[in-house]
Amino acid sequence: MPRNLNYHGVKSPIHNVNLKQLMQSPWRKDFPTLVNNDICYLDSAATCQVPQEVIQSINQFLTNGQGNAGRGMHQLSELASNIVDSCRQKVAKFINCNPQQLIFTKCTTESINVVASSFQSQLTPNDSILVTEMEHHANLLPWQRLCQQTGAKLNILPLNNNGSATTGNREHGNLNCENLDVLLKDNCKLFAFSHCSNILGHQNPIEYFIKTAKQYGVKTLIDGAQAIPHTDVNIKKMDCDYYAFSGHKLYAPGGIGVLFCKRPDELEPLLLGGGIVTKTTTRNFLLSDDISRFEAGTSNIVGIVGLSAAINYFETIGYPNIIAHETKLHEYLSERLKSDTSFKIISHPESQSLVSFYSGTIHCHDVASILAEENIAIRAGHHCAQPCLNALGINHCLRASVGLYNDFEDIDKLIKGLIKAEKIFD
Repeated sequence: MPRNLNYHGVKSPIHNVNLKQLMQSPWRKDFPTLVNNDICYLDSAATCQVPQEVIQSINQFLTNGQGNAGRGMHQLSELASNIVDSCRQKVAKFINCNPQQLIFTKCTTESINVVASSFQSQLTPNDSILVTEMEHHANLLPWQRLCQQTGAKLNILPLNNNGSATTGNREHGNLNCENLDVLLKDNCKLFAFSHCSNILGHQNPIEYFIKTAKQYGVKTLIDGAQAIPHTDVNIKKMDCDYYAFSGHKLYAPGGIGVLFCKRPDELEPLLLGGGIVTKTTTRNFLLSDDISRFEAGTSNIVGIVGLSAAINYFETIGYPNIIAHETKLHEYLSERLKSDTSFKIISHPESQSLVSFYSGTIHCHDVASILAEENIAIRAGHHCAQPCLNALGINHCLRASVGLYNDFEDIDKLIKGLIKAEKIFD
């Protein structure tokens, strides 16, 4: 039987408590996918479901007629242009920066590749790039290729080496910063790191990283994909050089991402094409002097409409309510895993919205298959972060991540499914 828990994850003197009544998500009704389907969705770290408010905004835009932003003088084209400009201003306010410092991309991965591509002409074999051992492949592979192309060195800030993921040490999952100064002094041109790990779940000390990098004249890039739904991002306060995130982690549709760049003039467009020049001849071209020069071709207006509506929805709820809701769920999930299953937790104790775990005897894909039969959705595999898992001493794991729409009943269903998997493979 599960422990009786209060909202702080400690034992409660109350017995026979209906946990579903203790905590129900007041926002679940806003998500048609979860209202219309009997699915226990615990995979928000991969992608969030979309609320009705966002769906209605997209439907209204398409119903009224779509145009191509910056490509015409008729009303539909002008409407699309206004939508792009308005969303850029909304995102700028959301993360506290100048709108002309924001580039719309298709995702975090593309945003990081924009920066990596621009650095190709700036690096020599005497230079280095610094990343961490916990990075998602999106913030690792572009730098590996860049160093292969330029001959520059790729340095790695490692995770603490404390034996394995099963030690229970609170240092587990933290980065080892003893040699950070040495690595930054190694003619380092850029330090790229995640705001929040997609496996370990806790936030890195980004203020310390940025401050230390500045002491050596090193630029900083932050992969904010996992952090943006769970913490108030203030770019001006951070004072980083680049910050990237994706809309689909923020209850918007897929295919829309954002790249903040402190000095856009220092970047080169990843793509060349229509809508980014002031003059073109058969021999040469002159790029426009505003941020649009990074957005060649037809913009994802539907995604931009969705992102704008998602930010409206998100701000209506507010970070304090979101953080409180997710923290309670995380505490309950952690306690249930520890008390009712033999799965081992590898995510950081200070993780807010996800729990990563594994079985010493059952492959994670087998567990996920059993859960899928019960209509329970979680993530299984190496999570596009193989170096991180290797550093923890394992090859694969399971990850359950919560969102606004989850409640204790979802976690109870997950635990029941995990217990079933353990019995089947016992």
